[in-house]
Amino acid sequence: FGKMEPAYLCFEKRLSNRDVHGNLEIPNWADYLPDGNEVMRVTDRDGITYEFIASVRADERRSLTHDWRAFAFAKGLRTGELLSVYRLGNDNEYAVQVGLEIHGKFIVWETL
Repeated sequence: FGKMEPAYLCFEKRLSNRDVHGNLEIPNWADYLPDGNEVMRVTDRDGITYEFIASVRADERRSLTHDWRAFAFAKGLRTGELLSVYRLGNDNEYAVQVGLEIHGKFIVWETL
C-alpha cells in the first residue's frame, strides 16, 4: 500500500452473491473494525471516497452497509472474488484489495 502503511488486515473473504448485490457480510472473526454503526472510509485510486457503515444486526452479525452497494457496483465486484479489507493506522480509514485465485496463485486486480 506504499504511503498508506501501516495496514492491519481486518478480514478476507470470498464474495457471495449476497455480498455483491446486497450488504457485505463481515466474518465473525474480523478484527480492527469499528465497534458498530461507525463510518469506515475507503478512498479509491481515483480519489473517490466511499463511506461504509459497519452495522451490527439484532442477531449480532455484522455487515457493511451505506455506500457498500454503490462501491460493489462501481468496481464491478463479482461472486467468487477474494476481498481483503485493511485498516490504515488508527483512524477510520480503510483500504480494500480484490483479486482472484487462478491456478493456485492469487492475482490482485484492484487495490483501492
